Amino acid sequence: MIDLAKVWEIFITKFSVFMEGVGSTLELAFFTVLLGSVLGLFVAIFRRTKFWPLRIIMNIYVAFIRGTPLLVQVLIIVYGLPQLGFRLPRMTLCVIALVINSGAYMAELIRAGLQSVDQGQIEAADSLGMSSTQKMFNVVLPQAIKVTLPAVGNEFVAIIKESSVLYAVGVYELTYQAYKLASVNYRYIETLLVAALIYFVLTYVATKLLGLLERRMRRSDNAAG
Repeated sequence: MIDLAKVWEIFITKFSVFMEGVGSTLELAFFTVLLGSVLGLFVAIFRRTKFWPLRIIMNIYVAFIRGTPLLVQVLIIVYGLPQLGFRLPRMTLCVIALVINSGAYMAELIRAGLQSVDQGQIEAADSLGMSSTQKMFNVVLPQAIKVTLPAVGNEFVAIIKESSVLYAVGVYELTYQAYKLASVNYRYIETLLVAALIYFVLTYVATKLLGLLERRMRRSDNAAG
């Protein structure tokens, strides 16, 4: 039976420990979305290139990452790169693993955004004599990024939850901190319930803020129109 009084006691007495995990979780999510968006942008652009070998490599990358578990990818990066001579901090290796994973999903989101741009605007850019690069960076990308921003925000929320798999490699994020506490107080259900509630608060607040941002963007578009 769950002892709710114990849940509250664990939350109050170990608040600072949980907050350390929250800090690491948010740091991981921030850098993953930031760098994953950059990687996804390049992958999405390269998937449209006429140089077919590069296009095939990008397609294989996206298919492989989307078709394999995140935990397996993390284990390959965290334990594989050091064996190849890349001695990096554990947190850095985990960020690399998350960015590689997120980049594949971001590439799909950005690709959808690129395809959403009205063909008439591209034809208008052609009539003005713009090069392919000018069309991409001056016409297509600004509109595609605006379309994909809400989905990028949802990816941030998803990474907050998905980063919990990093406890398996000893990264001091929220789940790891909760599991470490539970191994000492032997209150696994209550301690992990505290972690679950904190995850809920983080994702709920992030979702609400993203919804507010999206509504403001819509109002801005309507005002401009």
